[in-house]
Amino acid sequence: MKKFNVITLAVASTLSTTAFAFDASRLSGELFIGTGYFSTNSNLSTESDARLTDLNRKGSSNDEVMVMPLGSVSYDLGQQRNHRVYLGTSRDDLAVGDLAFEIGYQYDFANGTQLDIAFLPTVMSGEVWANPYDTTNARTKEDIEGYAYRVKLNNLMNTGFSLDMAYATSEVDNERIEHQSLHRDSDTYYMKASYRSMLTPASGLVTAIAYTHHDAEGKAATYDQYKAEVTYFMQSNAHSLALTGSYAYREYDAINPIFNKERQDDSYKLFLAYEKSNFMGWDNWSLVSFTGAKITSSNINFYESDEYLASIGLNYKF
Repeated sequence: MKKFNVITLAVASTLSTTAFAFDASRLSGELFIGTGYFSTNSNLSTESDARLTDLNRKGSSNDEVMVMPLGSVSYDLGQQRNHRVYLGTSRDDLAVGDLAFEIGYQYDFANGTQLDIAFLPTVMSGEVWANPYDTTNARTKEDIEGYAYRVKLNNLMNTGFSLDMAYATSEVDNERIEHQSLHRDSDTYYMKASYRSMLTPASGLVTAIAYTHHDAEGKAATYDQYKAEVTYFMQSNAHSLALTGSYAYREYDAINPIFNKERQDDSYKLFLAYEKSNFMGWDNWSLVSFTGAKITSSNINFYESDEYLASIGLNYKF
C-alpha cells in the first residue's frame, strides 16, 4: 500500500507543477459498454463445481453472461502535450485479449520513443480455491491479493521495436494446499519484445516473443514460460480489425507431489477484435466486438482447460 501511495503522490506532483488549472481540452478517452459470454472448464476456476470427485480429468464446463464496462481516460501535460497521466485499460492490450486496469504516466521523446510507466492494482487479485485438489469436501474460495508494475518502451527511436517489462507479486489469504511444494504465494518477472511492420499503408503485423519467470513459494508451482505471438491488423474505411494468435510453453521446476511428475503445459490462443467507427452515423460512437479462444493442454489432465469469450458493445470516444 505504501508503494501505491508513492506512485499516487508522484502523479499528483506532476499534475500540480505542470497544470495549475484543469483544462478540458487536455482530457481524452473512451468508454466501452457491452455484454459478453465467457465459458471455461478449468478445474482451477472458482466458477467450476465446488465438489471435485476426480483429479484425472478436465473440469466441468461453466458458462457466464456478463456486462463489460471498459475504457480509459488520459490528461495531457506540458506546453507541447508530450506527456500525460492515464488510467484504464489500453486499446493495445484489448486488441490482443489482455484486460488489465492500469494507472500510469507516458512521456513522448522527440526521437519517437514513448516511455510508459504503470501500476496495475487489480491484475493479480481475485479468488482461488483454498485447496483446488480437495476431493473429500466441497472446495471453499479464498482471496488472492497482489499488484504489478509495468515499464514499456514503445517504438524505440521510430524503429517499430518495443520492449515491455513487468514485475508482479501475489499472496493467497489462507493457503490450504497440504503440499508445501504447491503453495502459490509468488513473485513474477515478465519481459516481452515486439516489432511492428507495415504490409500496406493500412495493414501490418506485430510479432512478439515473451518470457515469464513465476517464482512461487512452492517449487512445483514455480515455472518458466516462453511465448510467441503474431497480430495482423488492418483498417479499411470505417472498419478495423486485429487478429492475434499465440503459442506458449510452460515448464515447472519440480515434481508435482499429487501427480508424481513435473508439469508441462502448451497454450494456444486466438483472438479477434473488430471495430466499426461512426456506427449508425453517430459521431464518436463505434461498434466493437471481441471473440477469442484459449486452449491449454498439459501432461497432467487436471490442468487442461478450454476458454471461450465473445462480446459486443458500443464504444464512445471523447
